[in-house]
Amino acid sequence: MLDFGITAQEKMEDYTTRSLKELTSGDEISGEIVVGEFKTVPMGKREVAEFYVVITDHEQRQKWVCEFITPYSPETDNIYGENGGLFYTFMDSLNHVINHTPLNWQENYSVNFTRFRNRVNEYVSLVTVKAVPAVNPEEKTVNLQVLDAQVNTQSEKPSMVSIYDVAQKDPIVLMAYTHLRNKGERRTVKNIRFELKALLDDGKITDNAYQTALEELKIVKDSV
Repeated sequence: MLDFGITAQEKMEDYTTRSLKELTSGDEISGEIVVGEFKTVPMGKREVAEFYVVITDHEQRQKWVCEFITPYSPETDNIYGENGGLFYTFMDSLNHVINHTPLNWQENYSVNFTRFRNRVNEYVSLVTVKAVPAVNPEEKTVNLQVLDAQVNTQSEKPSMVSIYDVAQKDPIVLMAYTHLRNKGERRTVKNIRFELKALLDDGKITDNAYQTALEELKIVKDSV
């Protein structure tokens, strides 16, 4: 079973739970948001990512458990959303309310899943989400549009962590970390950056994944 990121579920047994397929256009919920872990599932000749976004309204004792299935790139840990699709609408409207970007800001969305999940779970506490009609009339479920979001500006995460800690959360940093360990070289921030650049030059990671990994390394306390 996928980890929804919810503990003490026995306390929520009397909550009204609705899945994406049970929602109709105009339905709305305000509450805590949690992005669960993902698993890959085969779809034809490729694999896709399957994960859940759970929104819980404790006052009204109800929650939405919404499944997302997106294209997935194992090399970069990136998931993709095409314009008009479920993930695109959710991501685009979330960007709109948090970063004040215009709606339909990008033609498509490609985001590092680990970073996306960590950022939402760590910094976004409450959201208001509305079910809206799917752009594609053949879709059997609604899209999800974020109307409002409460962002925590302070993280509970320590300001400085080790390279190992970051590697456990970012698969691209982990790739560089593992390469250095296998070669018997010191795992310092400087060496990790060199290794990441080598992976980029060899075409093993994308520029987007490279930049994301460099950003994650900014919080690292340099140690072996």
